[in-house]
Amino acid sequence: MFALDEACFEEPFWFSLRAMRRFAGAKRAATILAEDEDGRLVGFVVAHQEEETVYIVTVDVAQAYRRQGIGWELMQRVERAFAKARRVELHVFTENAAVIRFYEGMGYQQIGEKPGFYGRDAQGNRLDGWVYTKALGC
Repeated sequence: MFALDEACFEEPFWFSLRAMRRFAGAKRAATILAEDEDGRLVGFVVAHQEEETVYIVTVDVAQAYRRQGIGWELMQRVERAFAKARRVELHVFTENAAVIRFYEGMGYQQIGEKPGFYGRDAQGNRLDGWVYTKALGC
């Protein structure tokens, strides 16, 4: 998972190995994997529940497998796994138009902004995040 995360994102957005283990191994976490026909990891999602809210930590899909419905299926599985929660929340880098379209296409709505959520890039520019949410059936 750690190697796929590094392949999917640029350095300012990577999780450290320690953080990845902590998020995936948390008590109220769910980690859902997607594999190809040869059993190789091609995508995953890590989410955890905090009271009535499920927080999506990360969704990663290998470049060669994007736009094939894998991310959609991973998100659907998370929503089903936490069906008793009231809502799902996640953060998206404000300049990641493709991912913003993906989440909005799944019914997520932008509810706020987190200035500097992703830190700063090599030039010192702030990397802001949008906050998105989606109500679940409960």
